[in-house]
Amino acid sequence: MTQQRKTGARGETRARILDAARALFARDGYAGMRLDKLAEVVGIRRPSLFYYFKDKPTLYREVWAQAIAEQDAFLAPHFERADLTPEVLLDIAADAWVDYAFEHRDFVYMSLFAVAAGRAEDFPRGMSVATLHRWQQLLDCGVERGVFNPVPLADCMALIGGMTSFYLTIPDNGIPVLMRGYDGDRTRFAGRLKQLLRALILLPTPPSAQLLALKGGR
Repeated sequence: MTQQRKTGARGETRARILDAARALFARDGYAGMRLDKLAEVVGIRRPSLFYYFKDKPTLYREVWAQAIAEQDAFLAPHFERADLTPEVLLDIAADAWVDYAFEHRDFVYMSLFAVAAGRAEDFPRGMSVATLHRWQQLLDCGVERGVFNPVPLADCMALIGGMTSFYLTIPDNGIPVLMRGYDGDRTRFAGRLKQLLRALILLPTPPSAQLLALKGGR
């Protein structure tokens, strides 16, 4: 095997390890993910894992770095629309997040385990700053234009992340009362999420402005 082919094979194995580790971290969390199981899924011996990643914390950080980079690449273009109002951008950003979350549930599940870890050493601090910064810029812009309440970013993220993670895990929790009315439809879910975000963030329209809007529509 030539050096180029060896390098390519190592790159493929590394990618398979990252993909498998991401699925296992999402299913079992950091504490529950076993390297023996990871090696079995990838189809290599356990000691071979350490050729690619020196230890489990390093692997975990690499998985998160990859996941965050992918997420930010997906979401970033939906924030970069200077021609749109903050109200419209809020809806676009929420729709984009729902699309991403429904297609990448492993990211949501990993996030749940990470948040539950609290101040544990394995919590992936500092890796999602770019995406959070974009949300903060959107909120600041809306406040400056007088259309948003000065709501803390933490409140917005708690609503978005909490509602999404809870909704996506409903089918697996086996609680009949929660399944009642659940349809798993992303469009309807996005509509409910945006409705709650608007209620939290948007300033109420003054009666005078409502009257002017009605007169203008005649």
